[in-house]
Amino acid sequence: MQELAVAPDGESVVYARRTVEGGEYRKRLWRVAWRGGRPEQLTSGDLDAGPRFSPDGSTLLFLSRRSGKVRPWLLPLSGGEPTDLPTPEGDVARAEWSPDGKRVLLFAPSGEPRFVVGDADEPLARRIEDLTWRLDGVGIRDEFTSLWIVAVRGGKPKRLTDPDYEVFDAAWSPDGEHIGFVADTRPESKTIEYPQAWQIPATGGRPRKLAALPGEIAAVGWSPGGTLGVIGISEPAENLAAWAHWEVHVLEGARLRRLGEELDRSTAFLTSGDLYSPAARQARVLWLDDEQLVVPVCDGGRGPLYRFRPDGTAEPLVSGDVACSFPAVGGGRVATVATDAGRPGEVCAVENGRLRRLTRDGSRWLARSRRDPEPLPVRHPDGHEIDAWVVRARGGRRRKRLVLHVHGGPHLAHGPAPWLEMLALADAGITVVYANPRGSVGYGVDFARAIAGNWGDADADDLLRVVDRAVQEGLGDEGRLGILGLSYGGYMVNWLMGRHPGRFAAGVSENPVTDFPSFLGTSDFGAWITDIAAGAPGLDEGRTRLAERSPSTWIERNESPLLLLQAENDLRCPPDQSDVVFVALRKLGRPVELVRYPDESHLLVFVGRPDRRIDRLERIVDWFGRYL
Repeated sequence: MQELAVAPDGESVVYARRTVEGGEYRKRLWRVAWRGGRPEQLTSGDLDAGPRFSPDGSTLLFLSRRSGKVRPWLLPLSGGEPTDLPTPEGDVARAEWSPDGKRVLLFAPSGEPRFVVGDADEPLARRIEDLTWRLDGVGIRDEFTSLWIVAVRGGKPKRLTDPDYEVFDAAWSPDGEHIGFVADTRPESKTIEYPQAWQIPATGGRPRKLAALPGEIAAVGWSPGGTLGVIGISEPAENLAAWAHWEVHVLEGARLRRLGEELDRSTAFLTSGDLYSPAARQARVLWLDDEQLVVPVCDGGRGPLYRFRPDGTAEPLVSGDVACSFPAVGGGRVATVATDAGRPGEVCAVENGRLRRLTRDGSRWLARSRRDPEPLPVRHPDGHEIDAWVVRARGGRRRKRLVLHVHGGPHLAHGPAPWLEMLALADAGITVVYANPRGSVGYGVDFARAIAGNWGDADADDLLRVVDRAVQEGLGDEGRLGILGLSYGGYMVNWLMGRHPGRFAAGVSENPVTDFPSFLGTSDFGAWITDIAAGAPGLDEGRTRLAERSPSTWIERNESPLLLLQAENDLRCPPDQSDVVFVALRKLGRPVELVRYPDESHLLVFVGRPDRRIDRLERIVDWFGRYL
């Protein structure tokens, strides 16, 4: 279950349901009545997504690849076949109705390449001056995303925004006369992007500044009565504050005022796991009415929905062991995709502080393997408590094998819902413990900021204490401990195996960060992550520091078996980060294996080809089965 739309009258919900058919993903739109009942399938394309009801509820706007590229289509809900809208070249990423239902706002490539020398289809070369020239999952950012307008009755699309900056979010004004959008229009954006909010006439013209924060703005949206809400970061941009909270603000005159400041929580979906879609992290400003914004909040690894009011107050709409993603509003009602403890995501109605399930698709799929993790809070001598959970091995086992699972980010959080590899390991007789060490979000800004510029100290200490507690509880034998992690989690696998040799009997490191001096140049975000992780922005004065905080410096101390899983098209943590570890250990004759997945990006675990995701799971289970 992924993107949602609630009908204007609140009587139904349309959602995108992803399946695997013939070894490939399929995504189609379904509709379920608010009162419940059997959902009905609305579309039959291979990839249908992004549903949006027209203002009068008669037509569904959605994106589909049925014509060979992603285009917007219109489906009359009273019956009939969908028809497509004229679009610019390239795939459309998003489409939004105008308030009068006569126009559609499109997010699509600008049509003007930035780097190509010679023929666009077969370039002679690419001339690059920008640090922001590539992005994982996208590749080369040769064309920025621009805003386009197209009339529902047809005609040529018109580009609204300049082709020399990226548009990250946009919304119609209630009267349909203007478009608010999020972009960094500065020349300095070629080095690093700090988007702010702008406004442009819907007929075209020069943009003017709408709102700004000291950090950046991620999303904008007007209430029906014309109050502008934004989601962004107040921490000054020059601090490179990856740990900073996303906040909700409203515009009053020329100033932004923060809502719910007392929460000390990030207003974003930041729970990590493969039962969620990465697209759930996209910030959106959703007004239920003039007095209520609906926003997910990251709280202790959970993701409750909150109601923010312009008077500054914030209160939960639903809470508990839930993680709510893809919230949608319509007709005064709220729907969301929600996991509850170990249950996978389902479309749910939010009513009277509770979730009422409208679908059963995910629950049926995972029913045989479902297991609700058990809380295992760990008190640290410094005074803080570390949230941890246990997925117990199935059946009684004489050999107590235990794997520590480390989340990525690091400024994300594990939650009550397990990952699929945790369930697979538990079925194979291996218990899994996972935790939110310092650096995780959901515990206040100080907790997240505790590892700024210093990965591998406070966070590593917290993780080792969780392992110690799990061993004390009899969940694993001291000599049968494993460690598993992706991205920053992979960093921590390699770091702990090198800095604490012998503590873990085996490890699996996936798409890791291992060598900061090279990472600075090979990663799409490497120019900034080295400062965030090691407090060293460059090579001139920071080379010694970068080396000292790099797992590659210490990995040769490790003698335990290590499996490296690497996506070959990963631009976030590129293949060289696994290669350097593999070569170092292999030259020494240590037990190490490197598995590379062609054509896959950093998020293989979420969106990789189904057979590759299965292969990944099987290799993880086999590795720990052999060596623990």
